[in-house]
Amino acid sequence: MKSSTRKFIILIGDWAGLYLSLFLMVFIRYGDLWYKNWQIHLLPFSILFPLWIVALYGNYLYETRFFRFGIETLKAIGSAIAIALIASISAFYIFPPGLIYPRRNMVIFAVIYAVVLGLWRFGLYKILKTSIKTNLIFIGSGPEIDELEAYFKKHPHLGYNTIDVIEKLPKDITEIRKKINENNIRLIVVKSPKNDESFAERLFSLLSKNITAIGLERFYERVLYKVSPEILTDTWFIQNLENINLEIYRTIKRLADIFIATVGLLICALVYPFIALAIRLDSRGPILFKQKRVGVNDRLFSIYKFRTMRALMPGGSAETSGAQWAMPNDSRITRIGKFLRKTRMDELPQLWNVLIGEMSFVGPRPERPEFMKELTKRIPYYGMRHLIRPGITGWAQINYEYGDSVEDARIKLQYDIYYVRKRSIVLDIAIILKTVKILITRQGQ
Repeated sequence: MKSSTRKFIILIGDWAGLYLSLFLMVFIRYGDLWYKNWQIHLLPFSILFPLWIVALYGNYLYETRFFRFGIETLKAIGSAIAIALIASISAFYIFPPGLIYPRRNMVIFAVIYAVVLGLWRFGLYKILKTSIKTNLIFIGSGPEIDELEAYFKKHPHLGYNTIDVIEKLPKDITEIRKKINENNIRLIVVKSPKNDESFAERLFSLLSKNITAIGLERFYERVLYKVSPEILTDTWFIQNLENINLEIYRTIKRLADIFIATVGLLICALVYPFIALAIRLDSRGPILFKQKRVGVNDRLFSIYKFRTMRALMPGGSAETSGAQWAMPNDSRITRIGKFLRKTRMDELPQLWNVLIGEMSFVGPRPERPEFMKELTKRIPYYGMRHLIRPGITGWAQINYEYGDSVEDARIKLQYDIYYVRKRSIVLDIAIILKTVKILITRQGQ
């Protein structure tokens, strides 16, 4: 299926979704009087619907790169709806007073359309995923490109097809232009070289209206949802983490943490006695296990967990020779401990850490100070993950399996820095939803 055909199908679906959402809004708001109010709302809303399509277009939602459903697509949808909502509420004031109530109806409509649009695009992308192919070439070389090529082969449903890797862009680009035309290249991923003054000029001459060029760093993040360790420098952090505080976001997140922790602790109070009894009957030792962890700005705090290992030392610790990584199928894990880890129920006491502000519900997983000393020495910028509060769940936890080595910690850092840089309410919600899925499917260690 051609890209233009896919775009037309998506456009028709987006437009139909506007009217479906309007109907649902009117029906929910007015019940038996829906038909009368449908007639009242139909014309003014129809006049404004082009604004919503323009907002979707302005947020690049008809570009090929958004033909695959993911976090970036959700963020683009959220941004487009927010822009369209503000514009529509403002525009409604030009209609006769009393015709509609925009502050209420438009907000309800926007929420409904966000759900309808998300479901429509998700379903369509699932159907079209095998037919969406993007032929691309890489200009440059390095481990990031090797990693991306391997990832494409492992995940063919993404539709990326590497035609060639050109380590260095030659002065004469005739052959490359020919290759682009013959192979229907739609994307050029570029790793900018050093000390090549005419590189940009030669690159621009390869582009046409049907070809998109993107930097390797940005493409790497978009596909793998983590930052490349090759580009982490002092300058990079200064440029990308300058808005580390994000006051409004932090305030909203803190209020959400307090609410979730309070409700969670009240609900979990019903199951705590049964968990405590099961732990006590399964093995000797304390029910709760306390351990030092490194928090925001390298401050130490005590994390609380239900004990899942045999108590071999005073205080419930299972370590007889100092701090050590937990291993898959660790023999120290008790029978009830295996269940608690699989369901992540061993983490429930950490809701108290969230309530008192030592942790957040979403954030990088807090590390032990004994491991921090080694990891900080061996992994550049490892301490940067402590710029924000650690979390019960996080971007690294839902994207990478359980880590028990320095190399695992290095890879998880890529995800943690990506989160620190990209964090938003939308991303936090996505992490929470994925965590719920993990809980339901009982994944984990």
